[in-house]
Amino acid sequence: MKLTIIGCSGSFPGPDSPASCYLLEAEGFRMLLDFGSGSLGALQRHIGLYDVDAICLSHLHADHCFDICSYHVVRTYSPRGPLPRVPVHAPADAP
Repeated sequence: MKLTIIGCSGSFPGPDSPASCYLLEAEGFRMLLDFGSGSLGALQRHIGLYDVDAICLSHLHADHCFDICSYHVVRTYSPRGPLPRVPVHAPADAP
Protein backbone atom coordinates (compact mmCIF):
# COMPACT_ATOMS: atom_id res chain seq x y z
CA MET A 1 0.00 0.00 0.00
CA LYS A 2 1.16 3.52 -0.79
CA LEU A 3 0.02 6.64 1.10
CA THR A 4 0.43 10.07 -0.50
CA ILE A 5 -0.35 13.20 1.50
CA ILE A 6 -2.17 15.48 -0.92
CA GLY A 7 -2.87 18.11 1.75
CA CYS A 8 -2.62 18.45 5.50
CA SER A 9 -3.24 22.11 6.32
CA GLY A 10 -5.41 22.91 9.30
CA SER A 11 -8.87 24.40 8.93
CA PHE A 12 -8.28 25.91 5.49
CA PRO A 13 -5.82 25.47 2.61
CA GLY A 14 -2.47 27.16 3.02
CA PRO A 15 -0.09 28.58 0.41
CA ASP A 16 1.81 25.29 0.16
CA SER A 17 -0.80 22.69 1.06
CA PRO A 18 -4.50 22.04 0.62
CA ALA A 19 -6.61 21.01 3.57
CA SER A 20 -6.83 17.31 4.54
CA CYS A 21 -6.65 14.80 1.71
CA TYR A 22 -4.77 11.51 1.57
CA LEU A 23 -4.44 9.15 -1.40
CA LEU A 24 -4.28 5.45 -0.57
CA GLU A 25 -3.20 3.12 -3.38
CA ALA A 26 -3.09 -0.67 -3.29
CA GLU A 27 -3.14 -3.20 -6.12
CA GLY A 28 -4.36 -0.63 -8.65
CA PHE A 29 -7.17 0.66 -6.38
CA ARG A 30 -7.11 4.35 -5.45
CA MET A 31 -9.09 5.75 -2.54
CA LEU A 32 -9.13 9.25 -1.13
CA LEU A 33 -9.35 9.62 2.62
CA ASP A 34 -10.95 13.04 3.01
CA PHE A 35 -11.21 15.61 0.21
CA GLY A 36 -10.57 18.96 1.88
CA SER A 37 -10.51 22.47 0.45
CA GLY A 38 -7.99 22.96 -2.34
CA SER A 39 -7.14 19.27 -2.70
CA LEU A 40 -8.68 18.63 -6.13
CA GLY A 41 -6.03 20.72 -7.88
CA ALA A 42 -3.13 19.17 -5.96
CA LEU A 43 -4.50 15.65 -6.49
CA GLN A 44 -3.86 16.03 -10.23
CA ARG A 45 -0.11 16.13 -9.56
CA HIS A 46 -0.39 12.46 -8.52
CA ILE A 47 -3.23 10.84 -10.49
CA GLY A 48 -5.64 11.70 -13.30
CA LEU A 49 -8.97 13.36 -12.59
CA TYR A 50 -10.92 10.19 -13.35
CA ASP A 51 -8.65 7.72 -11.54
CA VAL A 52 -10.35 7.82 -8.12
CA ASP A 53 -12.05 4.51 -7.25
CA ALA A 54 -13.59 5.47 -3.88
CA ILE A 55 -13.76 8.29 -1.36
CA CYS A 56 -13.93 7.98 2.42
CA LEU A 57 -14.84 11.05 4.48
CA SER A 58 -13.83 10.91 8.13
CA HIS A 59 -16.26 13.68 9.08
CA LEU A 60 -18.17 16.52 7.46
CA HIS A 61 -16.13 19.63 8.30
CA ALA A 62 -15.34 21.62 5.14
CA ASP A 63 -11.59 21.16 5.56
CA HIS A 64 -12.17 17.40 5.16
CA CYS A 65 -14.87 17.22 2.48
CA PHE A 66 -15.38 20.48 0.56
CA ASP A 67 -13.71 19.51 -2.72
CA ILE A 68 -16.05 16.57 -3.19
CA CYS A 69 -18.46 19.19 -4.58
CA SER A 70 -15.97 20.17 -7.30
CA TYR A 71 -15.24 16.51 -8.00
CA HIS A 72 -18.94 15.90 -8.58
CA VAL A 73 -18.85 18.60 -11.28
CA VAL A 74 -15.71 17.03 -12.85
CA ARG A 75 -17.40 13.63 -13.18
CA THR A 76 -20.85 14.95 -14.16
CA TYR A 77 -19.63 17.29 -16.90
CA SER A 78 -16.69 15.30 -18.27
CA PRO A 79 -15.94 15.95 -21.97
CA ARG A 80 -16.78 12.25 -22.48
CA GLY A 81 -20.18 12.71 -20.84
CA PRO A 82 -21.23 11.84 -17.29
CA LEU A 83 -19.00 9.23 -15.67
CA PRO A 84 -20.18 6.55 -13.23
CA ARG A 85 -20.51 7.59 -9.63
CA VAL A 86 -17.63 6.86 -7.29
CA PRO A 87 -18.58 5.13 -4.01
CA VAL A 88 -18.44 7.58 -1.10
CA HIS A 89 -18.18 6.23 2.43
CA ALA A 90 -19.15 8.89 4.95
CA PRO A 91 -20.78 9.40 8.34
CA ALA A 92 -24.43 8.44 8.56
CA ASP A 93 -25.60 12.07 8.57
CA ALA A 94 -23.88 12.94 5.24
CA PRO A 95 -26.37 14.31 2.69
